[in-house]
Amino acid sequence: MDTNLLLHNSHLQVVSDIDEMATVVEWFDQFRYTQISYQIWLEGQTALLEGFTNVVRHAHQHLSPETLVDLEVQISPEYFQIRIWDQGAFFDLEAAMENVNQETSQIEFNPLEHESQWGCIFLLKLRKDYGWTISYTRTLDNRNCLLLNKKIAIS
Repeated sequence: MDTNLLLHNSHLQVVSDIDEMATVVEWFDQFRYTQISYQIWLEGQTALLEGFTNVVRHAHQHLSPETLVDLEVQISPEYFQIRIWDQGAFFDLEAAMENVNQETSQIEFNPLEHESQWGCIFLLKLRKDYGWTISYTRTLDNRNCLLLNKKIAIS
């Protein structure tokens, strides 16, 4: 994204500790009254908290609690983007989401019996029902980046 077109660009770095959730929520609150709608902000906040929780509980599970998590939000006239970088092993999010998509399409699927998949279920819903683009890639510096991108139209 061309940084000259950004309306907001913010970065936060926290240690990999679930108690940092309050700091993450407080930091993200600055975007509540920006040019994006409350609905999109709420979707983004929920995705951010799910992503951060997954980093702490899964990606950094075997790493020091002092391992850093980088968070970034960019808002342009066209896009609302959230990035979460972790230092864990790579996880094939696309395969996991496809697997969840197949499972949730079964008539007998009960989400209450699949608590470990709630994050994927939520991200899949954001993608399918709310138009978010979601990717999880390995970067050249051996980190992973969860990118949550929502196309918006700011007038």
